[in-house]
Amino acid sequence: MRLTDHTDYSIRALMYLNQEKRLVTLSELSKKLGISKNNLIKVSNQLAKLNFIETTRGRTGGLLIKKETGKTSLKEIVIKTEETFYIAECFPKKKCECTFFPSCSLRKTLFEALQAFLDTLAEKTLDDVTPKKRLAFT
Repeated sequence: MRLTDHTDYSIRALMYLNQEKRLVTLSELSKKLGISKNNLIKVSNQLAKLNFIETTRGRTGGLLIKKETGKTSLKEIVIKTEETFYIAECFPKKKCECTFFPSCSLRKTLFEALQAFLDTLAEKTLDDVTPKKRLAFT
């Protein structure tokens, strides 16, 4: 399974903001993470709507992580930022051209693997995976 770029960028932005714990501009975030400013605008808008960060507009504006966000599980972040978890054609149970659908047990096995993936993410918080300030994002 591969997460979308949007989710990847969301997690990296949250990690940097969690590490800095101060107002960070989109320009700084873009430079430090190597992500385009346009992508970060989309990411930051969603993260603000999800109540993970606060945003301030204007010349002195930027992004600030909310204190409680560090305690958020990676599972919660991924579930809220990932569009779908359709890891195979048969996952949405709609139009499926697979010859083996609906009697195939692969779908159940893939679903169990997805659950194991999400269960692992549930065990870690953003604080757990954010590197110490001196060690990262140089």
